[in-house]
Parts: sequence; structure tokens; C-alpha cells
Amino acid sequence: MSGRYCYMSVYLKDHAPCGIYCKRCPGVKVYNCKGCREHKGQIKDFPVCKTYKCVSERGFNFCFECDEFPCERLQPIVNFEIFMPHNSKIYNLLMIKKLGLVKWNEICEEKSDLYYKGRKIRYGGDKLTLEEKDPNLYTHKRDEK
Repeated sequence: MSGRYCYMSVYLKDHAPCGIYCKRCPGVKVYNCKGCREHKGQIKDFPVCKTYKCVSERGFNFCFECDEFPCERLQPIVNFEIFMPHNSKIYNLLMIKKLGLVKWNEICEEKSDLYYKGRKIRYGGDKLTLEEKDPNLYTHKRDEK
């Protein structure tokens, strides 16, 4: 088995061209989906995914390889953010580009848990955590006279 084939079969199949981590997609359970790469972008009776089609026609593995990245096809889906992994696409793609697919694959399950269950325990750009948030985080003490 060549290194290229191993790379494709072991890592690539779990990551959609748009950056969705397939193991977290509800379609895996609901439709017994094995990922859009295996289904060539057509899950169940739905139309072929336009993002999959675009990436495939351009000969890329991921959207970030395109000069037009990011584009409107990666628009977040606000009313599905609780149960759909679509809002993590850009972050996932940028991390795959930065770390490489092998390294990202090692940590994406943890990052996915943080996406669904994590919270900020401090302000601003602090990392997500599974720790409990400080209940006094947003309270301000007033100077007593």
C-alpha cells in the first residue's frame, strides 16, 4: 500500500472538502453516511453538494487550496449551529492548512468536543475549555465607600 493511498483512505475520508469533520456530522447516524467523499458529494436523496462538486472539478482535496477561499459556499448555517458542524468549517480548513491533515486528524476529535461542549471561562480570545465557567466572570465589583 503506497503512502499516498494510505493518506487518502485513512485520513482524507473523515474530512469533507469543506472542512466538516465527518464523524461529527449527524448524517453519519441518520443516513448511515460514510462521508461525502465516498458518496461523491451526494448523501441519500439530497442533491450533489455544490461545495464537493466545486472542489472536485478544480482537482483539490480541500477548499483552502483554491484562490477564491473563503467563498460563499462556506457560509455558516446559523439555525443549525447546535447540531450541525457547518459553522466549524473555516476553522477546520485553516487548521488543516496550518498543521497538515495528519496532525489535525490527531487533535480534531478533541477540538470537536470543545466546539460542541466547550465554553469560555475568561474573556476574549482565551481558548475553549471543558472546565466550568467562573460564575463571577461577568460581574464587576463596585468600589464601596
